[in-house]
Amino acid sequence: MPEQKQLYLYNRAQLHEPGGGDPALLAFERQWIAGQLAEIPPADCPGDLAGLQQRLARLIAEEQRELPESAGYVGERMTLDEFRILVQEFAVDGLTEAQVFYYILPRLTLEAQMPMLRIMIDEFGSGNLKRAHTSLYLELLRELEMPTELAFYSERLEPESFAFVNLFFWLTLRADDPSYFAGAITYLETAIPVFFECYVQACRRLGIEAHAYYSEHQHIDAFHAIEGQRLLRAMQATDSLCPRKAWLGARLASAITAAAFEGAVGKARRLSRQGEAANPRATGTPGGHLRPAGQLPADNHGAACR
Repeated sequence: MPEQKQLYLYNRAQLHEPGGGDPALLAFERQWIAGQLAEIPPADCPGDLAGLQQRLARLIAEEQRELPESAGYVGERMTLDEFRILVQEFAVDGLTEAQVFYYILPRLTLEAQMPMLRIMIDEFGSGNLKRAHTSLYLELLRELEMPTELAFYSERLEPESFAFVNLFFWLTLRADDPSYFAGAITYLETAIPVFFECYVQACRRLGIEAHAYYSEHQHIDAFHAIEGQRLLRAMQATDSLCPRKAWLGARLASAITAAAFEGAVGKARRLSRQGEAANPRATGTPGGHLRPAGQLPADNHGAACR
């Protein structure tokens, strides 16, 4: 039976050699997405852009009023070694930040491509390698004395962490309507500035200087939230927006992101209780176990993620 890890590796391969596909993995993906969509009440879906915007605002406001206990734990009590596990679980996203977004552009009308392109320009540091979001994640990994090779993390993550990345492959490459992506990206860009506060708080408390990956998102995603609304309006103006599918995309992003975060924090706490996160220079090994960074194979210490 295929799993999220196999789907992730397949998705990465498709970026370099598109075309064809593994029927078993694509069937797994369809079943996974269908299961997620089945949990969203159909009566909740909006019929127009105004209804979509109202539901998005209400969803985000409700989530921000009741932040999960895990967010408070990250900001106020998480240890440095536990924080490494949290960073590890999102590394396959941080080390490939926004790369898959390229594939949504040709699926959008020209008018809708403009706000999406402005988001992507920021994701890649406006052409400044040092400010690209992947570069900021690399700085964080180096300060935490963690490997910077993408392949290292592909062998260590929980299914929920792979699912977070796999969602964007589906949204950009295989969802039958780009409206799903438009709803998801608008939701995330609006929700992240507040939700990332627990990461920034943890970095401040733990003395982590390479916090720019998180603090930069807090700053720039406030502008990206505006671009997300412009994306929705541009799609509406060109008759290419399905408000129902955009809402479903937002709900998918909300549920899968929350599951990935809860899974990552839970893993960090579990390993800490088991005494496997006790070494302050520890990094993950297959199955989530830890060992000192100095004992890692030499080829896991690359200076780039690819």
